[in-house]
Amino acid sequence: MKHFYLITLLGCWLMSCKKDAVEVFGGTSYVYFANHPGDSSDVKPIEYSFAFHPGANKDTIPLLIKLIGRLSNDDRPVEVAVDASNTTALSGDYELPGPNALRARHAWDTIALVLHNSDRLKTGKFKLRLLLHETELFRLGPSGNRHIDITFSDMIARPAWWNQDMEQLFLGAYSDTKYRLFIEATGIADLTGVTGTERRAYAIIFRDFLARGRENGEVYVDENGQINVSPNLL
Repeated sequence: MKHFYLITLLGCWLMSCKKDAVEVFGGTSYVYFANHPGDSSDVKPIEYSFAFHPGANKDTIPLLIKLIGRLSNDDRPVEVAVDASNTTALSGDYELPGPNALRARHAWDTIALVLHNSDRLKTGKFKLRLLLHETELFRLGPSGNRHIDITFSDMIARPAWWNQDMEQLFLGAYSDTKYRLFIEATGIADLTGVTGTERRAYAIIFRDFLARGRENGEVYVDENGQINVSPNLL
């Protein structure tokens, strides 16, 4: 009787699966967006800023798609479309190359989304929502993975690592202009977890960058006046 009760509970649990549950071991193939090859949870939005890529007029964002089902010996087309009602980006802000496909013998693949930089991205963030469409070859995977949001800009903000110690010992007062120049000088945007010795080294690189630029006639100023590193930097 006890065994019958456990089997009944199992049967009830299986019958109560979500409506978008997929037939993992059947003959049907499904595709869905994912953030990582080993990830099957709801896809997370992507946020991108050209501020961390100085001088870039465009950049390519690989969007991951995954397969539920059997591998194929043939390339299989995947249909991706823009959801205009949930998109604030303009058509000139991006390129969605096509046709897209899940390549033969692949359980996952990428779609190459190209983002374009422009002056207006310095003053606002813009969203692009992409949808997967069902085809003769693919049904859609879990509901939380059927679309992906990409928010992009050329905006910048003070990072948590640029704290009081960073100001006093290394880089001086923060400004968005100064942060952009620091990234340009060092190629580094994130100093989270970096040692004091490494922070000092990056500050010296930045100091020398400013000095060389001024020797060549560059003027570096922000709302705090002339841009410099901390006077306490040894």
